[in-house]
Amino acid sequence: MREGMNGPVLEVGELVKDYVTRDAKLRQRVARAVDGISFAVQPGETFAIVGESGSGKSTVGRVLLKLTDATEGNVHLLGEEILGMPERRFRALRRHIQMVFQDPLAAFDPRATIRSSLREFAGFGGGRSRAEQNRAIDQAIRDVGLPPEISWRRPSQVSGGQLQRLSIARSLLVKPQLLFLDEPTSSLDVSIRGQIVNLLVEIQDREGIAYLLVAHDLRVVYVMAHRVAVMYLGQFVEIGTRDQIYERARHPYTRGLLEAALLDEPARAGDPVRLTGEISEEQVRKPGCRLTPRCPFAEARCDEPQQLRPTGDGRLVRCWKAVEVPVSIGLHGSGSSSEGR
Repeated sequence: MREGMNGPVLEVGELVKDYVTRDAKLRQRVARAVDGISFAVQPGETFAIVGESGSGKSTVGRVLLKLTDATEGNVHLLGEEILGMPERRFRALRRHIQMVFQDPLAAFDPRATIRSSLREFAGFGGGRSRAEQNRAIDQAIRDVGLPPEISWRRPSQVSGGQLQRLSIARSLLVKPQLLFLDEPTSSLDVSIRGQIVNLLVEIQDREGIAYLLVAHDLRVVYVMAHRVAVMYLGQFVEIGTRDQIYERARHPYTRGLLEAALLDEPARAGDPVRLTGEISEEQVRKPGCRLTPRCPFAEARCDEPQQLRPTGDGRLVRCWKAVEVPVSIGLHGSGSSSEGR
């Protein structure tokens, strides 16, 4: 973080993102992709957002990186509000938040050498001679476990795993405070995923970088995350430490996700929950719980507005039954809270 500054690297408050489209009859339709979410990421922490495709988690990253405008809310990066900040002013802050893309091949110019792409980052802000840039590039590549000579190749001439390592090296060249990891292993072979995850954990332990991780692979999240937010149709439905979410999840959607992932470990408290049906944007317009059509525990009160509520062990849950009558949804006891990773 900036010298002499304390507090979160990133703080998001009541973030809303609407997309406006028109149908064949030119009737306007508003789709709410992100609906009033709030969270903070501390230095050296991995905060993960999980959920099915269409839940809105990748949209969060696009707003934070100012790739798309927010509809409402505020975002503070290193203590400065950035949503309304002019692009010229934001450029000085941009290096502090970098992104590792889902598809590393799409993240590089296919016509240029990898070194050329890395040089743009090595020269960020000026002040480095070409020789100094080369030394910084070589060191960044070594730091991700590759020989510097690989940078003279083009993206199509290296493997997907190597290219993702190089993508990480590129991001690190500007000494960021926060990396946004958008499904960083989903396009890689299973045999390579573990290597990339271990590399990211090692870098975080060494450099103290904060990660905002968006993923649907719950195994990756379990290894990397300190805290986890579970997202459904634009809303957070549960936020807690990694162990709270994986071992003692309360919201039926969280429990259904874990059940569908077929995780061998850790052991989970409570009865298994199996969700029916599929995610539907039509439920966003409902005032009550958006999971109602898929939830085996739904009843009339679930159609009333649901807020994130504390459960007494430090987590937040958007389900009145999980807070007031957990036994009615198959939660037969609550263990003590413990920290994640």
